[in-house]
Amino acid sequence: MYAILLFLHSWLRWVVLLGAVVALMYTWTGFFSGRAFGDRARAITRTFVALLDVQLLVGLSLYAVYSPLTHAAFANMRFAMKEPNLRFWAVEHGPSMLVVVVLAHIGSARARRAPEDRLRYRRFGTWVLAAFVLMFFATPWPWLDIGRPLLRW
Repeated sequence: MYAILLFLHSWLRWVVLLGAVVALMYTWTGFFSGRAFGDRARAITRTFVALLDVQLLVGLSLYAVYSPLTHAAFANMRFAMKEPNLRFWAVEHGPSMLVVVVLAHIGSARARRAPEDRLRYRRFGTWVLAAFVLMFFATPWPWLDIGRPLLRW
């Protein structure tokens, strides 16, 4: 089960990142063109947030149940805090990604409540940009010491 969830989590990362880029581009063009925040914008908003929610559920199952790295870290947290790889997985990656999901949900809610379309685009775009930046820095890219492969097979 661990290998399946890890594979899914790794590949879903690309779908989520693509969703973030699409959401950012759509909000940026919508903001500057004056386009109405219509059904397509709402669908892009909901889809991006839903993708993050699915990724969070897969990640939480890895974090709490299946990952040998988090099990090792929780067995000896004093050692884990000194070991960069264990520290990353136990206390940096998961909580950071949880904040990413919260940022996207806040952006979606604030956009829904905005009184006019340009403000909807600006609010959602700002929160998604913040989520995207944090997501980028909390991802274990291959060039980092704690890196993982770009694609798992």
